[in-house]
Amino acid sequence: MSGDRKVKIRLDGVWVEVKEGAQLAAALLDLGVVSLRRSPTGERRGALCAMGSCHECRAVVDGHRGVRSCLIRVRDRMQVETERDLDRSPLAPLEISAAKRDVADLVVVGAGPAGLASAIAAAELGLDVLVVDESPGPGGRIWAHHDRIPAAARNWIERAERAGVRRLHGYSIIDGEPGRLQASSVASGESIEIECDTIVIATGARERFLPYPGWTLPGVVGAGALQSLIKGGLDVKGKRLVVAGTGPLLLAVAQLARQQQASVLLVEQASIFNRIPLLLGVLQSKTRIRQSVALWKSLRDVEKLSCSWPVKAEGDQRVERVHLRTEKGIRIEEVDGLAVGFGLVPETRVAEGLGCRILDDGCVAVDHHQWTGVEGVYCAGEPTGIAGCDAAIDSGLVAGISAAGRTPRAYLQTRVRRHRAWGAALEAAHSLRPELFHQGRGEVLLCRCEDVTAETADRASSIREARLLCRIGMGPCQGRVCMPILEALGADRADSVRPPWSTSPGKGQISR
Repeated sequence: MSGDRKVKIRLDGVWVEVKEGAQLAAALLDLGVVSLRRSPTGERRGALCAMGSCHECRAVVDGHRGVRSCLIRVRDRMQVETERDLDRSPLAPLEISAAKRDVADLVVVGAGPAGLASAIAAAELGLDVLVVDESPGPGGRIWAHHDRIPAAARNWIERAERAGVRRLHGYSIIDGEPGRLQASSVASGESIEIECDTIVIATGARERFLPYPGWTLPGVVGAGALQSLIKGGLDVKGKRLVVAGTGPLLLAVAQLARQQQASVLLVEQASIFNRIPLLLGVLQSKTRIRQSVALWKSLRDVEKLSCSWPVKAEGDQRVERVHLRTEKGIRIEEVDGLAVGFGLVPETRVAEGLGCRILDDGCVAVDHHQWTGVEGVYCAGEPTGIAGCDAAIDSGLVAGISAAGRTPRAYLQTRVRRHRAWGAALEAAHSLRPELFHQGRGEVLLCRCEDVTAETADRASSIREARLLCRIGMGPCQGRVCMPILEALGADRADSVRPPWSTSPGKGQISR
């Protein structure tokens, strides 16, 4: 597929040309459609996470409301309506029909590095493997691509095809139990029932957001969201971008933006002193040395600030300026876009729904075989700890081998333990400073779906009470954005995960 070929879509009644196969959210941004909908109180909203978690980029696509535009690709003659003038009328009920059915020995939930590795390992040992993923193609966020498969991913994707791994893309797991899963189309809400003997959960991670004045402005996105949008076809050439927050993801995002000829200011909240201990871990790995050298070379002309973070975003209809707290005081930057991410949060809703135990750090508890303790359910990759691509691959291999009834080699399990130690070191080096938690106070919104302010949420004594009194965590994102914020502010973890584990599109049209 050529990344330069154009197709026509009908956007709010007008035919326009966009890149064929581009991520729809990226294509809309390229057209200048920054605001996709209005919030319950009338605020303009645009894409935030660009990886299917926040539901802020939802639109009406081919008559289906609530479609996350970051999860589907543009195709010729697609009909798209933004929800900017939505009257909040209820969705029409979906037409009830018999669900499709499928059967597999093993279902892998997630097609990123961990999911592909576990699927390959099990398939090469003779299992019939089905991979289910929300995205339109394999690779997850780390190997996401528009028209060219990244070199690092090509071998794994081709190996999966040779092993006979089947893939079901564009579907979310919305309900299930060990031995049975229900999936729903991200484009239409169509349902499919899958029976299986074993499940490997490889759902990756999502970004952690922390609120500050102006964080709901269109054009303010997650750091990983900017990466996803660029990989999805967004043109950032000549744009002035601030990439802020914390963690190594910022470096990868800044590198990608610079490769696409954007002007980048890199803003890290952690101090250089805190990150010095990471040097030892880098020097112990040839892969990390190679990656670090490549990053340093590609970012040598990028201005970098440490001990700095955004305190306010401003703009008329979209972000235009960002106020940064730096060691020298407040610095104001004129920007075309602001990308902010404060680390990653393990995506555990499917695991919790299947009865897996969650540790105090938010990770799924597993043993040295990646078994969750629930019969027939394994977990691999970032749900078990944020440690990078190599860690996801190795834990995925262990999970796939174990799911096939074999015993993984000791050296592979040792590598997984070392990766987890490296992940813990990264977390310690980028621990969040207390000042960040004091910015989301008063009238600053905590829950974007329901427009719940920090002041309102503070009146509740628990997450359960907040949910009952002000619907916090009950919007389309089902708490994926606001719950980690509340937990970071000291609230207890949500006490339950109920189906559906993800909201699905429904029929309906916009009233204008």
